[in-house]
Amino acid sequence: MKLEIFEPSLCCPSGVCGPEPDKALIDFQNTVVMLSKAMVEVKRYAINQAPLAFTGNPTVKQFITTEGPGKLPLTLLDGKKIKKGSYPNVEDLSGYIPEIKNIKPDSRIIGIFS
Repeated sequence: MKLEIFEPSLCCPSGVCGPEPDKALIDFQNTVVMLSKAMVEVKRYAINQAPLAFTGNPTVKQFITTEGPGKLPLTLLDGKKIKKGSYPNVEDLSGYIPEIKNIKPDSRIIGIFS
């Protein structure tokens, strides 16, 4: 399985940087760790860091054309849209990736940013 996240502009690859990182990005970074434990390949593309990923994917290009970059992030699972406008959480993903329910979040990662 491959999960791709097409994101708005970020200051760094994870978006979890600076003196006050966005809680949604912290939560999503923890979800990414859980997905990797479930053997799901995760690719993240910020529009300012990987613009060719946006223009080279017909689904994403159409999304940007019709809905605009203000509706990012866009999440694709194996090329199909599963969420737009916010980052997916474990509950969102469990319908597509049931094994994620059995994985515990890594408290060390949560603790770094809390």
